[in-house]
Amino acid sequence: MHDASQNALPRPPHYASRGRGRAVTKSLNQWLGLLFRRHHKDVVRYASRLIGNRHDGEDVVQNAYLRMVKVDSRTVEHPRSYLFKAARNAAIDFRIKLEREWSRRVEFDQADALSSPEDFSQRLEFRDRVATLSVLLNELPLACRTAFIMNKVEGHSHREIAETLGVSVSMVEKHILRAFSHCRDVKREMGHV
Repeated sequence: MHDASQNALPRPPHYASRGRGRAVTKSLNQWLGLLFRRHHKDVVRYASRLIGNRHDGEDVVQNAYLRMVKVDSRTVEHPRSYLFKAARNAAIDFRIKLEREWSRRVEFDQADALSSPEDFSQRLEFRDRVATLSVLLNELPLACRTAFIMNKVEGHSHREIAETLGVSVSMVEKHILRAFSHCRDVKREMGHV
């Protein structure tokens, strides 16, 4: 658990300062350096969990830092929280990019099936949604994620899931509701980061 002082970084400098370009850049670099030193291990661990491996987690975090360089610093009230949201969004973008790369690797016997541009764009849109959902679900506890996937993807009943997980049917319902709420809340947030 982090105490409030860990999130209390000095406010980043504002880019609009005129005549102080180098000073502002240096100050922004110092601010990002402090953020990096304080939270890098935690945010890499978080991104690695979302993506599935540490190497790609490191890449995702680097992209999150790049996002923070481009942001209007006046809008960052809680740097640590913003960093984790930027990492989540970078993980989603990473997963979508990976899915798109895989979708381009088409075997020759599938070429005719992809001839319709509408079908292809619908498939890409669907894969983007699946990639986003996979990242968001990885933020949830294992039991919650498992209950949601077993019900919504695999089609198991609440009773079957309860027996598999060794919990009550009511707990399964709570897990599924929590997963829906989490995804809805994150989708709302994503417009702000």
